[in-house]
Amino acid sequence: MKKGENLTQKTFKGFYWQLSGSLFQTVIQLAVLVILARLISKTDFGIVQSALVVVGLSNLLSQMGVGPALVQKKELTPLHIRAGATISLMLSITLFLIVFFGSKLLAGFFKMPELQKVLQVVAFIFIIEGVSTVSQSLLLREMKQKVLVKIDLISYSVGYGLVSIVLSYLGFGLWSLIIGQIVQSITKCVLSLIKSKHSILPYFGKAESKELLYYGGGHTLARMFNYLALQGDNIVTGRYLGADALGIYSRAYATMVKPVSLIGNSLDKVLFPAMAARQNQPDRLIEAFINGSRLITFLCIPISCVLIFSSKEIIYVLLGNKWEDVILPFQILTSGLIFRMGYKMGDCLSRATGNVYSRAKRQFLYALCVIFGCYAGTKWGIKGVAVGTLFAVAINYILMIHLSLIILKINWSYFLKKVLSDLHIALLLSLLFVVIITSVQHIFDSDMVVLLVSYGLFGGCVLVLFYYFSQKLSFLSILPFNAALGKLKKKS
Repeated sequence: MKKGENLTQKTFKGFYWQLSGSLFQTVIQLAVLVILARLISKTDFGIVQSALVVVGLSNLLSQMGVGPALVQKKELTPLHIRAGATISLMLSITLFLIVFFGSKLLAGFFKMPELQKVLQVVAFIFIIEGVSTVSQSLLLREMKQKVLVKIDLISYSVGYGLVSIVLSYLGFGLWSLIIGQIVQSITKCVLSLIKSKHSILPYFGKAESKELLYYGGGHTLARMFNYLALQGDNIVTGRYLGADALGIYSRAYATMVKPVSLIGNSLDKVLFPAMAARQNQPDRLIEAFINGSRLITFLCIPISCVLIFSSKEIIYVLLGNKWEDVILPFQILTSGLIFRMGYKMGDCLSRATGNVYSRAKRQFLYALCVIFGCYAGTKWGIKGVAVGTLFAVAINYILMIHLSLIILKINWSYFLKKVLSDLHIALLLSLLFVVIITSVQHIFDSDMVVLLVSYGLFGGCVLVLFYYFSQKLSFLSILPFNAALGKLKKKS
């Protein structure tokens, strides 16, 4: 932390670095998606998605929450770091062997024979991630958001932005995605080790390992259930509707989740270490939780409206006309954006305050809701799965906010009163966009032109409203640019 810079300033500074980095990475991801969607088939996307489901779940188990435990721990010693690195690497190697030799059974579960060889190759990612876990966690603990953002941007650009596109153009099909993923992991690992060096000497200290694994065990249980919930729809779709349907559904989900990654993940990466540092200051925790929830609620309502009413143009521009079946599930999933992003505040708070086992119980219920909801929805195809997912996400939001209110010792009435204070403004902005895009759609035929004109007009209107009515928008008071806006008004 720079001299004279307090924790709040560093938190906001970190958030803007994360948000800027996420925005830039989202632009790159969309550009990559535009290209790959035209070079790779729906079936190949489905097979790769199935492989990444297995890899993601196994990767959670391979780390046993060691990284978050290092971030959350109040007093961290070099022995804790060595113990964490040792545990992470050992578990990563173990999971690599399990997936490698169990790939045939996993491919049989998904009814995709091609998946076996894919899993045997991507399993090497476990070892790569196991090596970089501690370095990434130490950078997060020190709130070096600028460094983390640069590492993510470079690794993604090299892996997917360069390698995957070149290989897919050369006709490597699904292997272009797999090799790109591996290159991304290797690049991220090397850069993390360069920026955060630590001892690699093995250490099996009982006390340090026990401390890390107690927190890490609860964290891993929660993340495992959360991951099952997040991937439950993919598992059910791939298992019961096939690779082609999974390819369509996964593209709808990947497009919908961009705003979540852009805002929600940026907040999480900044607020988790900041809340952990304030875990013994209840008043500050309440302030951070309420303000973060207000911001998410205000942003999600108009963003959902924008994405839903321009969904046809978004899908056609990004993926092409052959992906028309993506539009309806995309709209259904997007309608739950406020729940998907809102629960992240409760998730972050529970981890920062050490309530990992209470969090795990709720994530278990979330996973059950996703799996059973999506299974019931398969009777109506992909749209039924999307509805099942939407229902489960809403339930999870209620569960995680309820846990947060217990931790903070505040009630639902207080929470809703604060969080919904700017609801009328959010609804007016949503209505404004509906009017704008409906008018633009009647004037222009080109999907690209419709997006550019409607987004441009809406963005201009929003800037004008914020400029002239910023004092009436209570949520702006929690953001640093409110003061800057006031100075700009005085100059003008």
